[in-house]
Amino acid sequence: MEVIYSKVELAADLANAADGGFDVANVSKVAFEIYQTHGLELTESMDRILLMLIAMEEGEEFELSELDFLSLIEDIKKTA
Repeated sequence: MEVIYSKVELAADLANAADGGFDVANVSKVAFEIYQTHGLELTESMDRILLMLIAMEEGEEFELSELDFLSLIEDIKKTA
């Protein structure tokens, strides 16, 4: 399967989700939209990342801090 949606695009889309300030609900919503739009194009690691971000809306115990979120984006870029 050819991956059309890249990790670079994922990192950029996630960074854009926090442009107006880090908001867990918004990041989770954007992650869900990416998952629905590009689900068949995702690598296993991209899939896991998006599911983790989607789950943030399920409770504080699943939330990433802004610093952890930004670190995650940097990690995605490094592995792209």
